[in-house]
Parts: sequence; structure tokens; C-alpha cells
Amino acid sequence: MLNERACGVLRAVVESYIEKPEPVGSGAIVKSHDFNLSPATIRSVMAELEEAGFLSQPHTSAGRTPTDQGFRYYALYLVEPVDLSSEQAQDIHRAAYSFEWLELTGLMESVVKSLSSLSRHASLAGLISLGSAPIKKAQFVHIRDRMALAVIIMANGETRHYFIKARDDISQDSLDKMTNYFNDRFSYFSLAQIRRLLFREIQKEKNQANKMMISAFWVTEEIEKQANHDNADKIYIEGANNLLSQSDRSGDYEIIKALFETLSEKEKLVSLLDECIKSDGINLTIGAESQIEGLSGFSVITHPFSGYGGMEGAVGIIGRKRMDYGHVMALVAYAAKSVGERLSSDRTRRAN
Repeated sequence: MLNERACGVLRAVVESYIEKPEPVGSGAIVKSHDFNLSPATIRSVMAELEEAGFLSQPHTSAGRTPTDQGFRYYALYLVEPVDLSSEQAQDIHRAAYSFEWLELTGLMESVVKSLSSLSRHASLAGLISLGSAPIKKAQFVHIRDRMALAVIIMANGETRHYFIKARDDISQDSLDKMTNYFNDRFSYFSLAQIRRLLFREIQKEKNQANKMMISAFWVTEEIEKQANHDNADKIYIEGANNLLSQSDRSGDYEIIKALFETLSEKEKLVSLLDECIKSDGINLTIGAESQIEGLSGFSVITHPFSGYGGMEGAVGIIGRKRMDYGHVMALVAYAAKSVGERLSSDRTRRAN
């Protein structure tokens, strides 16, 4: 951890750079901050911060700029907590509650629009574990020999199709029985819930477990594997044009072009949100830390949420590294809280 004097100088450099993206010299810090330190002392502290990896010096005669490590330290330890205004909180709350819970696409799109509007950056949201969303009903159709098609109608009205290769030959009659078994017992349960219930029943029954129960467990596992893979791409993005309007240097356009290409290939963002849901609270990815070329000039601030039935995801904001971190983190945290509460609302729990 940095000492108090180093923290003060780092904060001053970062905040000066956020206000005006140019190298920051010791003289500018003396004028804009009340340190009671001489320019020579501040230069010495800045040199120490550079040696430690928090600052860089583009040219020998120029001032310093924050590195990714410097921005991270500033965001984690030096930013003052920010309280959202009541209007901003209400805007996010309305976005999270403006759609029925089962209308997941509408809910996510509404939230990212709110975040983008309030932050003036790009925003994103992802339902990484949609395989754990509620299922309304299922139908199993024989294709040929050991091949069947599972038609899954989600509670939000979305229809999905999964091909399943059985271990033995199957008939339409046996698949009709499987359809009835699923719909009679598991309507409005998630795949994760169905799998856990069947596993417990099989463990309880042991040698008495019937063939239908065992087959249903195997089928659920197969569908869940495919669903989790497919649903990883359910990412919603809004406001990328906000970043274009913030460009103030000619080189920025190439950076933003790379970002647009990254955002159009949403699978590149899956790993970021997947890592986010494994952690608690705010997750910071600064510049090159993402290991995604198109994000090297940006910071990604995310926060996980969870809902009924084990549904998991994350919301976030993508902005220039010189963003207002306190405000952005407050927006993302409140949005994640609102979405999580909406997806956990008692009146939506139809599978008890």
C-alpha cells in the first residue's frame, strides 16, 4: 500500500488527467492542490510512483500520466464514495421494473439504456447462466434412431432447440412419456433445479430409481450443457456512440474503431462477465488487463447479480480510463442490486 503522501500525489495526477488528458507536471499539481509540498518534492514522489508502475512519462521533458495500475489503485482505494441522486436511483429502478420478470430481454435492454444515459458511456449486461432460467414446458421429438430434438419453451416465451443423442434406440412413444413427465413435474423450474431434484431422488431411491427418472436426469444434463454454452452470448450493449462523442484526439478514433469491432463480437465479452459473476461486488478491468485488444484503451466496471433459480449475470459500464470512477461504480452497483432484486421478487417464484 502507498503512504499518505504518495496517495495524495497519485490522486492529484489521476484527477488532473481525468479533467484534461495531458501529461501532468509537478507545477500543475502545486497550483491545483494544497499539498504544502515543493515542486521538487512532488517531482520526487512522482518519480517513485513511476518506478513502482503507477505513473508513466511519455517524454523525458513531459509530465506523467497514470498507468493501468495507477488507475486501478485510484479506483479501488482513493475514490471517494458517491451517492446517486434520487432521480438517478429512480431511473435505474424504473428500468429494472418496467418489464415483467419473465421478459428478460426487455428487462436487460431497459437497464443498459438507463446506465448508458446516466453515465454517458457504453453499458452492457449479460445473463451468463440463462440455463438456470425457468422453463414453461418441453417437448421431445424423435428424429431418427438414437437422435431426438428437445423443444424447450422458456417462461419468457423464447423457444430453444437442442439435439440429443441417446445411448440406446428411442421411439416417439418413449419421448411422449418423457414430455409428459417433464411438464407434469417441472413446469416453471429451471434446468439447474430439475437436475438437482432428480439427483436427490435418484440418490434417495438408489436401486429403486426407475428408468424414466434416470433418463430424465441424463437428458437434463445434456440440455443444460448446451444451454449454458448458448446463453453465454446473451449480452446486451447500449451507448457505444457515447464514447465516439468523447474523442478529443485524432488517435482516439482508431482506438474506438477497435472497441466497436470488439463490441460487435460479443463472445469476446463473455469471459469478462463470467469472471465477474465469480466475484463479489465491483469488478474492475483496466486497459490491457482484459487481454482483449479492443478494450486496451478503456476501463470496464462490472458488478454481478443473481436471481431466482440460480440465474446469474452482470451489469457494467465501458468507458475511457479517465472516467468518473466514483459515479460509475455507484451506478453499476445500484443497477446490479436492482436487477437482482427484480429477478428474486417473491411474486415471480412460481416453482416452489
